[in-house]
Amino acid sequence: MKTLIVCFFIFVTSAHAQTGERDTLFDQSKEVDTLFAKVSSPVFSIGISGGVTFINPDVINDQIEFNNGTFDSDQPPIRTPGQFALWVAFRPKNVPTYFSVRGEVVTSSRTFPYTGVTTNDTGATTGTFNSSAVSHYSLYPLSFNVGGVFPKTRIKMEIGFVYAFAVWTDKTDMGPYGSTETSYEGEGYGFRVAAQQVLPIDKNFGITMEAGYRYLKLDQFRDGTGRQLESFEANYNGVTLMMGISYGL
Repeated sequence: MKTLIVCFFIFVTSAHAQTGERDTLFDQSKEVDTLFAKVSSPVFSIGISGGVTFINPDVINDQIEFNNGTFDSDQPPIRTPGQFALWVAFRPKNVPTYFSVRGEVVTSSRTFPYTGVTTNDTGATTGTFNSSAVSHYSLYPLSFNVGGVFPKTRIKMEIGFVYAFAVWTDKTDMGPYGSTETSYEGEGYGFRVAAQQVLPIDKNFGITMEAGYRYLKLDQFRDGTGRQLESFEANYNGVTLMMGISYGL
């Protein structure tokens, strides 16, 4: 975490230093042709996007299959969860690259309804009640990226280092008899590569379309007491397809 704070501080400090050389923070500047396009003055851009990621986290899907058998359910495996992103990018003047920080959220959940029973001291059934087991999986990747914009286009290419934090929660709701909840937290590292096409709406706003690939494995899991889980990892490798809007081209 200290490494992430240092990286973010360097990013903001360098951006602020160059921003002081012009009057406006967001601007569309004339480009100078190189292998990647340069700009004659610093440019900030920010964007949000949403889409899907194509993954196959075996350890999660094995648990879903086990729960289907236990609760006589038919919940599907996790293959294409929704993904949302917020990013900010900075293009220094006269440098053929840009730098960006990107935060993402990948979430999915599965619900397994079942009928609970109550018994007396002899073990005989005395009643039933509706119950459910809900598993919620949340992933929060944070990436630090470097990229370039091809001359005379709005096509961007970037690659970055990814740190991710995950929270998995299992909750059992037993109606009038209360509920129980167990949570696990994990961390992992990886990288991402992506290509983004920006379609300008006006001089500042644009629609973004992005295709990328993220390599990410989480293997530092802890339960609610802080106990480390041994030989346990989740694979979040996969292709991402996203679409959104940006300000500052």
